[in-house]
Amino acid sequence: MDEIVSKILDYSDPYLVLQKKVKLSKNEVIYNNFKASFKKPLVVAVGKAAYKMAKFFLERIDPVRSLTILPKGSNVKLNSEIIESSHPQVTLSSLEAARRVKEILQEEDYDIFFFLLSGGASALMEDPLIPIEEYSQLNNDIVKSGLSINEINTIRKHLSSIKGGNLALYSKAPIVSFIVSDVPGNDLSSIGSGPTAPDFTTIEDAKESLIKVGLDKYVKYLKETPKDLKNVNNFIILDNMDVLLNLSKDTKNPFILTSEIRGEARSVGELIASVYNSSSLYSIPFSKNYTFIIGGEPDVTIRESERYGKGGRNSEVALSLLKWIRKGKFKFYAIATDGIDGNSEYAGCIIDDSLTINYKDIDEALRTHSSYELLEKYGVVVKTGLTYTNVNNVYLLIVP
Repeated sequence: MDEIVSKILDYSDPYLVLQKKVKLSKNEVIYNNFKASFKKPLVVAVGKAAYKMAKFFLERIDPVRSLTILPKGSNVKLNSEIIESSHPQVTLSSLEAARRVKEILQEEDYDIFFFLLSGGASALMEDPLIPIEEYSQLNNDIVKSGLSINEINTIRKHLSSIKGGNLALYSKAPIVSFIVSDVPGNDLSSIGSGPTAPDFTTIEDAKESLIKVGLDKYVKYLKETPKDLKNVNNFIILDNMDVLLNLSKDTKNPFILTSEIRGEARSVGELIASVYNSSSLYSIPFSKNYTFIIGGEPDVTIRESERYGKGGRNSEVALSLLKWIRKGKFKFYAIATDGIDGNSEYAGCIIDDSLTINYKDIDEALRTHSSYELLEKYGVVVKTGLTYTNVNNVYLLIVP
């Protein structure tokens, strides 16, 4: 595997991060200035990083019960009850996962609840306040409605018995949540829809959004979320910026722009190309021999009327960059830390100035969202398999 790709995955590994940051023994946990003793711990891990987070804890303590909820196809072995649930859609397996968590919290005898949370949890574990068939239809409707992601998440939190801090209400003991963030900006109430975090949106916010898009028939199901939670400690132990900062130590003349890049993937590619072009022509903002580093979660918008092939945000970033970048030496990495980009089997791609693809083919691949079908032909795709983590995407432009 390419050395830089290996480093990206190492720096994104929650097991290695927990090993470095958390001191955990049979009866005590220490994280920074936080310290807690316990005799009967309960461990629940949910999300794309659930396996590695649970592994760290289960190697060091003997819980009264442990449950690990992860995506289907994970195929891992742990000394834990394991539920392979669905992602990104909420299905009956998501409901079963939520039911088991609530059951364990209510029935077991424990004096501390270790909750290990990471991206993907919103779909992997859910208990909606409306029948699953209606919930699925609502999800389809709001995603296509034009509402912002914040408005959509506000509706979801107020239609759930576990999102928006509601899961914390089921615990009989203090909660210590260790969290791997896949949310630009690290809003605790958004990571996995914040099962143990106070929610500062209101039922009125959710109602207003539903009415705005003509879905007021769901208003009657809305329930307020908790705004203040006692005995809960939420700690983000790993995010995208952590990865970027570590990478900067391994590169020449690094410049980190942001860990919160958003917007259309092809626009992100154009932005990175424009930085290269200005630097090449005017030595602004950089002269030669630099590494430009960005992280975040660009979007790929596919309209309902469009047909699409095998693609993903990272491959669209790379193709767009290749289209707009001027001649010169460079190497570009576009890597998804979870090992899966879009509807492909790839984590991303690595391209450099030796790659030549005509503009017509690039435009067609972007138009049909079949970017990996094109890049496969040139052998520049990166396949890592599941990485059991998710801290968004990493982009490096290396210029000698």
